[in-house]
Amino acid sequence: MGVLRSMPVPAGQLDPSSVAALGVAVAVTCRGDVLRRFFNARKEEKKTVQQSAAEAAKEVLDFWTRARIPTIAETSVRRKITGLFDEWKILSKSKNNSGVTPAEKQKTFQESLPDLLDITHSDALTLMTIPEDKEFLLAQREKGRRGSMAGLDKKLKESVCRRESSLSHSRQQTPKGEEMVELESSSSESSSPANAANTSTSSSDAGVASPPKRLRTWGTKSVLSPDLVGALDRTGDDGTRAERLAILVTGEGVEKLLGVPKLHSGTGDAAATAVLEALEDWGVQERVVAMCFDTTSANTGAINGACTILQQKIGRPLVSLACRHHVHELVLEKAFSTCLGSSSGPEITIFSRFKDYWSYINQSAINPPTNEDLPETLVSKRDDLIQGLKRLLQTKQPRDDYKELAELSILFLGSALPKTSIRSPGALHRARWMARIIYALKMILFREQLTGVVTPREMSALQQFSSFATEIYVLRWFESTVPSYAPRNDLGFAKDILQYHDESIRKACFTTLSRHFWYLSEDLIGLSLFDSRLPVSDKQALYTMGDKVEVLVGKDKGKQGLVNYIVEERNWVTVEGLNCNYRMIGKKRVS
Repeated sequence: MGVLRSMPVPAGQLDPSSVAALGVAVAVTCRGDVLRRFFNARKEEKKTVQQSAAEAAKEVLDFWTRARIPTIAETSVRRKITGLFDEWKILSKSKNNSGVTPAEKQKTFQESLPDLLDITHSDALTLMTIPEDKEFLLAQREKGRRGSMAGLDKKLKESVCRRESSLSHSRQQTPKGEEMVELESSSSESSSPANAANTSTSSSDAGVASPPKRLRTWGTKSVLSPDLVGALDRTGDDGTRAERLAILVTGEGVEKLLGVPKLHSGTGDAAATAVLEALEDWGVQERVVAMCFDTTSANTGAINGACTILQQKIGRPLVSLACRHHVHELVLEKAFSTCLGSSSGPEITIFSRFKDYWSYINQSAINPPTNEDLPETLVSKRDDLIQGLKRLLQTKQPRDDYKELAELSILFLGSALPKTSIRSPGALHRARWMARIIYALKMILFREQLTGVVTPREMSALQQFSSFATEIYVLRWFESTVPSYAPRNDLGFAKDILQYHDESIRKACFTTLSRHFWYLSEDLIGLSLFDSRLPVSDKQALYTMGDKVEVLVGKDKGKQGLVNYIVEERNWVTVEGLNCNYRMIGKKRVS
């Protein structure tokens, strides 16, 4: 075996010419050495970027393994090397563009090449037991990398050999019956007689069972963490992955989580059964009047959908409030693919480049689009949009990215905020739909600093997508959680898309939206009476004195009557003649 001992020496004591004479292995550990090894594999050996990164990672890991220093996983090392290459590539591309990448940043990159490419484990100093090794690692992390790797540490080698020889001898002396491993819980208990009997061995010579040996008691440690408990809770009783369904009820200013039961299958019947059981457990099944749900086929199927089956189980129809967020996300996805094209990868390349370049951006130099850069329709709506978004910021948002989206939209529209602080780019997986708008808006605000990182065509596509999202999408997405806004927003959303000036986006998005027009139910029109944004004249057009109406939901379903009074200030409508029974109470007749 080859064990290397760390030998701290003054910086500069060993130069490359003296290394070979002393028989010291030259280690590929600094940023510059790793980058040179990467380019050698890339250019001389004609390998791909990933293959070149794998070759360099192999040599780096070999050095740290021989140095007995814990490291991160090989895949993480490869990512560090490709990240170093991307950093070099960005600086190389923008080298000749004046004002894009300051010379100081290029100089800083060159000065960092002799520094250590640190791939050690985050708890390396805790895991290491030899003081000299810890001292060597700390010295390597210093500027100038004080220290070097010397030859073989014979004393350490002899110590390791003795330890391995002792362990090998111990294994040979241990009977097979005692080679037993137990997985114990965090609350360990003493071994039972049954467990002790299981450890006994039979003697072939005597033909009788030998006395049971005492089971060695080992210390136990709790390995259960909140993340592990959550992962185990997402599995079924048989160890397979299980789906869960969150069931909430709202009403009269109260929101309550009834439960998050496991589903034995992903069918609509399983979901409907779970919902009904939760309602019955809490005794509120008779008070439910409406359903809010995602527009997946398991929920919305006409025959086997969860909504259909739930209404059958309850025994009465319920008002359907399809989740507008889900429908809007489908439209946004179509707009994004129309502007920037589709990709099968898990991440979006243009956003990955922006994330890697973030450290070079002057975050105080925000440059919103001018009126000439924005569509005329967006310019005409800008003041109303800014007012609506600022009104949203006055209320507490459930998540930080909600607030960030509203703030970036305001900056994109050319307005100011009391405190302007743009966050660094976060997760950009395709499943996070909001990240697409946030990334696009940030790239537009810093577009003058992205020359060489984003092509003019890509920047034009980002501007096209950002304009659509800001004009049509963002404000309505925030308002889609208010039921009384649904009738006006639903029709307005479809109308704005149908009249949008960009033909390619208009056709693609309206085709997607038209597949979900089923959620535009006439049953919801009555909610518009409670929409404070709707003019009184429009509300009067819905109902006038003398109109004949019918109760559609509840115990009075089917009863008809005439509108006899409208209280516009309170959005009240009173109806007479609903086939009510009159009776006398005292001296007054009441209905």
